[in-house]
Amino acid sequence: MDDGIAIAVLENIKNILESMGIEVIIGETDFQFCFHQLKEDDFVIILDAAHLGTVAGSIHLCKLEEAITAYGETNSQHDMSVYDLMRLYSKPIKGHIIGIEIAEAEFGCEISGTLKRKFDGICLEVEKIICEMVRSYPAFIE
Repeated sequence: MDDGIAIAVLENIKNILESMGIEVIIGETDFQFCFHQLKEDDFVIILDAAHLGTVAGSIHLCKLEEAITAYGETNSQHDMSVYDLMRLYSKPIKGHIIGIEIAEAEFGCEISGTLKRKFDGICLEVEKIICEMVRSYPAFIE
């Protein structure tokens, strides 16, 4: 259910981000493909579902470097994750993780009613955060 919120948000704002020159990769569980798309000078923004016990639909930010180095093994629903590969191969990755707090961790094909009601606001907030990050990253400033 709500573990798909990041995909739904990215699909919703993908055209806007691409019009700004941002490459959008929706990797779902294919973390190896995602990892191999990374280049040394990239600024990476990972959008994912989060379960930190806060209000459903709230947005959490974390520097990617801190997430990779500060936490031993990542708490991922998969055996290994893109974070584990980044740590193992020591690619210097700059960027952030944007986590969207879930409402329900259940089996299902749609996001929960709670996140559906907040969906437009979540999309706007994520778009705003990404735009601010892009504006402040030197490689995007001419």
